[in-house]
Amino acid sequence: MVRPLVLGICGLLLVRPAAAQTPAPARATAPAPAEAPVGFHWQPLPEVKATLPLPYTWNYKAETSRDAQAYFLTREKIVPGRLFQTGLSLNVVRRMTAKSKQSAGAYAQAFSAKSGHGPGQQVLGQETKTQGPLRLFGVRYRVANAGADAKIIQQWAIANTTTDTFYLLVFESPEKDWPQAWKLGEEMIKQLRLDAGV
Repeated sequence: MVRPLVLGICGLLLVRPAAAQTPAPARATAPAPAEAPVGFHWQPLPEVKATLPLPYTWNYKAETSRDAQAYFLTREKIVPGRLFQTGLSLNVVRRMTAKSKQSAGAYAQAFSAKSGHGPGQQVLGQETKTQGPLRLFGVRYRVANAGADAKIIQQWAIANTTTDTFYLLVFESPEKDWPQAWKLGEEMIKQLRLDAGV
């Protein structure tokens, strides 16, 4: 029997730029989403048996590649060849060991350890937690883009150690828009629901 797992990630939020909060404990079973938070509607992600709240005026796109399933929930209209400025992306890779020669847990940890350490990047906070079969590696960092506004990125590399599935959850916004954008991003991440069988 597949038991859904709620990622109550309300604790994944940063209180101060320098320190990450603690994720709320995941529950073993999750009821079907009831009413969506005010200003949102539920966006199902059927290929990975997940759901996320999507702000009413935002856009949604799903893409499938040979190795991953990707979802984009963005403030800007999604146009081929153009990057969005504010939004959430979720990439899901199943059977991680076969694809990367590392387990999902090892890959998530290594991926997170590199995040925020590239040229023009500054780590603002990090967090590592375990919730049942999930290993969560969070980092918030600032990216100083040449010739453009700086961005703030809240990233969670998540591994389901039972199913060997890797999730990369990213919310990003220009730094100047971060306080308002993060109010939405915080709710989206807090209300993410994943199925433990995926």
